Amino acid sequence: MKTKFDVATLAGLATWLLVYGLTLYLLQRINWPRNVWPIHALFLLYGALFYLLTNDNSRYNLASRWAQPLLLLQLATAFALLWLLPVRYFDFLAILTIIWAAMLPFVLRTTVAVAVIVMVVAAWFTLVALRSESPTWISALLYGSFHMFALMVQSTSRDAQNAKAELELKHQQLQATQQLLQAASRQSERTRIARNLHDLVGHHLTALTIQLQVASHQCDGEIKAQIDKCHQLARLLLSDVREAVSTMRQYADMPLADALTPLLALLPQHLTLKQQIEPRIKLQDLQQAQHLLYVIQEALSNSMKHSAATELHINAGISDGQLIIQLHDNGKLAGNWQPGNGIKGMQERITECGGSIRFSDKAGAMALTIQLPYQEQQHD
Repeated sequence: MKTKFDVATLAGLATWLLVYGLTLYLLQRINWPRNVWPIHALFLLYGALFYLLTNDNSRYNLASRWAQPLLLLQLATAFALLWLLPVRYFDFLAILTIIWAAMLPFVLRTTVAVAVIVMVVAAWFTLVALRSESPTWISALLYGSFHMFALMVQSTSRDAQNAKAELELKHQQLQATQQLLQAASRQSERTRIARNLHDLVGHHLTALTIQLQVASHQCDGEIKAQIDKCHQLARLLLSDVREAVSTMRQYADMPLADALTPLLALLPQHLTLKQQIEPRIKLQDLQQAQHLLYVIQEALSNSMKHSAATELHINAGISDGQLIIQLHDNGKLAGNWQPGNGIKGMQERITECGGSIRFSDKAGAMALTIQLPYQEQQHD
């Protein structure tokens, strides 16, 4: 099932309600002598945990750091129900662990999930056998096969989700690269036009202004007045050309915030983005821009895949001729975390740009700081 409130989640809730309702019906039929409220409490707790874990808008969903402890609590409620209720009437309670098993692929690797399910099924039916004083190996095999079926189906669903997420990231990368190429093309054309205006038209107008100034000193009367007017017009035209060249060069570069827009547009709903990017920061070098976007994309991917974060922070500013970009989230890194190919690729790209990248720990989550040489464009 997906980590959101969808058809699969509704099916799980419907199955839970069916088991809950059937249990209450049988309790009335057998005249249960004990207090029924603990049974209600355990079933409601199981259903609430299932809802929280499978609802993408919940802070405690299967993508959060709380997933494993809550799954363990949910399994404990199922075992508590098995312990409290007479097994000869309620052998169908194993359905609760099948529902539970369907969520495991989203928090554990498939091989680990298989091992966990084997242990859970073995413990469940060992308890049933002890309480019923009869062999239960046939039921264990049948229900165990259902557990494995649920696990494998959801493992396939998880793999499909991961493939879709990877495709979305590649699509974002393609959009960002396309935007960079378009910006580079516009920049190249604007630079060519600006250079021609400055080198050809500007120089000719400068020569014309000098010639008119010389001619003004060599005549007098009405002719001098007309030459002075022409001289003023030539100087005004030269000023306009210089202003046009400066304007074209000023808008030739792409703002960093605009370049990041395609990468940030398709972030999952549970991941809240908080960014502070100075508007004056522009990507002046195409190669540097490409490397920087690849690095930021890899950081976003790591945050979504490994840290179970719900908030992502991106800050960018300029200090002492250096572009400084900081990224961190509120997730939790595994204690045995080791840098992989993605991290090494980030370091190689930033080094190639003449910068540096530093990884640090911030409240148990990874934070990275990128530092690149940056020179604000000067205009004539």
